[in-house]
Amino acid sequence: MRALTIFKSTFINALRSSIPANLDKYLRDDVWISESSTRSAREMQTGVEAAEPLSLEPPVDGDHKDTANAIRLHRALRHLTPLQARDPRLWTRLAHVELWPYMRLRWDASKHMANRERAIRFVETRYFVAQSQSRALLRHGIARLWWTAQLSHDPDRENPYELTMVLLSTLDITQQIVERGMGRAKNIIHGFLGFLLANRELLLTGGDKNRVRIRRLAKHLNMYGGVCVLDLLSQSEITDLLSKELERILTLESAGADGGKSA
Repeated sequence: MRALTIFKSTFINALRSSIPANLDKYLRDDVWISESSTRSAREMQTGVEAAEPLSLEPPVDGDHKDTANAIRLHRALRHLTPLQARDPRLWTRLAHVELWPYMRLRWDASKHMANRERAIRFVETRYFVAQSQSRALLRHGIARLWWTAQLSHDPDRENPYELTMVLLSTLDITQQIVERGMGRAKNIIHGFLGFLLANRELLLTGGDKNRVRIRRLAKHLNMYGGVCVLDLLSQSEITDLLSKELERILTLESAGADGGKSA
């Protein structure tokens, strides 16, 4: 495998500031980045090699293929260090070059062109990483795939990506976990996803009732983090905490105390 190529920071800064001028180029199917500068001005080689070819499945008929692609990307780049995985230069390069065909289909800027300012913000969020912070990385079109797999990967399970499949099974579950404070603590993510999996009949069979239950469990755990450092909780403590809250939720539902409405 060839070593990964990344963009230079100076080139990324120039490219980001040129989004308004380049906006129509984000509607093109061909990789156009070579038109923006010389190779020496925009990119540099790294010592990082992909373990597998960098290719992602294209979305088909509303199926975004997020789970399959997160696993595929994580396997290909499984040796990234936390520092390398937070590097905007890597993800910006992949979004504009190697994985451009995927980005054009999954994060199609043409859907936002009716509002030019919205389209500019869309491109900046999905094709660039404004900061190396968790929220920005989890919104970038490519980085989000690797990071959701990384945060849910559990080598102790027979299928190390079993929790990844739960995390990406619905957009609501993904948002409830990665967009809350617990999304930064891997042990909390594993505990929460493991609990959902262990109670799949009550939480993962679809429908509004299950969605409301998951939201309440996520809210409860996040609120608990306001009085306790979640990172210090063990898996059994997380399970116990969530079990008691689920029991309370089910009791309220049985009594009809809230009419089935979300908190």
